Amino acid sequence: MAETFDYIVIGGGVMGASIAYHLSQQKAGRVLLLERQAICSGTTARSGAIVRQHYSNDFSIRMAKESLHIFQHFDEVIGGDCGFTTTGLLVVSDETGEETLPANVALQQAQGVNTALIAPSDIAEVAPEYSSDGVTLACYEADAGVADPTATTYCFAQRAQDHGATIYEQQAVVRILTQNGRVVGVETEQETLHAPVVVLAANVWSAALAQPLGIALPLTATRHPMLALRRPGGRQGIHAVGFDVRYGIYLRPDLGGVTLVGATDNILTASDPDQYRQELTEEERHFFHQRGAACMPELSRAVPRGGWAGIYDDTPDYHPILGALPGYEGLFCAAGFSGHGFKLSPIIGRWMAQLLTTGQTPEDMRPFAYERFAHGQEIRPRYSSSGVLG
Repeated sequence: MAETFDYIVIGGGVMGASIAYHLSQQKAGRVLLLERQAICSGTTARSGAIVRQHYSNDFSIRMAKESLHIFQHFDEVIGGDCGFTTTGLLVVSDETGEETLPANVALQQAQGVNTALIAPSDIAEVAPEYSSDGVTLACYEADAGVADPTATTYCFAQRAQDHGATIYEQQAVVRILTQNGRVVGVETEQETLHAPVVVLAANVWSAALAQPLGIALPLTATRHPMLALRRPGGRQGIHAVGFDVRYGIYLRPDLGGVTLVGATDNILTASDPDQYRQELTEEERHFFHQRGAACMPELSRAVPRGGWAGIYDDTPDYHPILGALPGYEGLFCAAGFSGHGFKLSPIIGRWMAQLLTTGQTPEDMRPFAYERFAHGQEIRPRYSSSGVLG
């Protein structure tokens, strides 16, 4: 006889694990988290895991602010060590950002974010590793930081199990089952599992599961590389996260004196998420090393320590699809995070659990409805060339 649950969450990355945790923590019923490989074996594991509040619309700022608070107090709120470290965030620009950056900072300050515009001469004080050459304007967000994406996901998954959730790994979902206009479960490669509520939280792979139901999730898989550079001078020292709007890159400190350098610019070429190049090309290594050194001079003497490429699930406006999907009662989605979902995972897990258990959509979650694309209500970020910046 097929097993029956109250909720099935598809996708064992940080988002699916957070949703499963919040459902089980609320004693919502029998919760099953399904992962086709192993927990945190997909896109989450390749995340830069930067936790910041620097966004260009008020609802995303409020989301990020609340999520940051949870990361800062993760052990007491969720339980376990997510690896969060406060680093600060430096955003630098040239004259092309002299309208955008002040407007974003003003919006963030209005939402209570601890951020401020600074002059290039102030960079040496708040983020001394960075160069001010060519910078005309900058801002500094003191409370931003970084976390461990794998540790965070496993904390959510373990706490979900502690509260009674079931987790099945190596269970690839091949079909969502429906009957009389509502979902009734899923079919995996091994078995049939029943539930009146199914949540698609499988990153870009969510689209293939929705498509047979006549739902076209506008998700595009795009490849995003990242280079690891071992800074000279030993293992010590954590520097601020850096976003350089001029060069379209970010710099993120990692353990052991390593800096990760990746791109913030939009990638318009689709990739196959199951067969894409995970290693960096020689051209990519040179690009990130050169531009990283332009932002942080000591990286000119850094030793490359490898790198990798991950997959984003980009939507047309680079913001997620959250909430119910049309045509089938009990079908929900939390996908399309476009490279900036990790930092929002604590609050989105809570919001999705609230929606699933009460039917009430949190006010700040409404802009992310699937229907916005058909109604011309796409979210418009101020950084037009960088959807990941929001």
